[in-house]
Amino acid sequence: MRRRPATVGDVEAIVAMGERFRAQTPYARRVVANPEAMRALAIRLVSDPDGLIQIAERDGVAIGMLAAIVYTHHISGARVGGEIAWWVDPEARGSVGVCLLKDVERWARRAGAETFEMIAPTPRVEAIYTCLGYEPVERTFQRRL
Repeated sequence: MRRRPATVGDVEAIVAMGERFRAQTPYARRVVANPEAMRALAIRLVSDPDGLIQIAERDGVAIGMLAAIVYTHHISGARVGGEIAWWVDPEARGSVGVCLLKDVERWARRAGAETFEMIAPTPRVEAIYTCLGYEPVERTFQRRL
């Protein structure tokens, strides 16, 4: 397995992984598929120095990704890193996902981030984050308007 920052040439594979993520998580009921928006986001992240999509590939085929951004927190003014999307093909899960996360944490630290935030769509994912030293800060709730 090889890990590396994504390029514009990876955008279609990123869009495909992003759709698998959306369709196979609780987001499927809440977020409509929009490949054009996902494509624009991927292009922005691979082009912006404050963005990164780290790719894991096996035999030249993308099997996972973690998309993140570093930004200035709107209350504290501190630099913060945050996950936008994290996906690893089910048959490759385990160390691949953790390696992607560690890569992105190192990148965020180099970009000046003091903390890194992860999104947990399920209790199982929350448990993984806890094992990796993350602490819950808040939960997001949503209601259709």
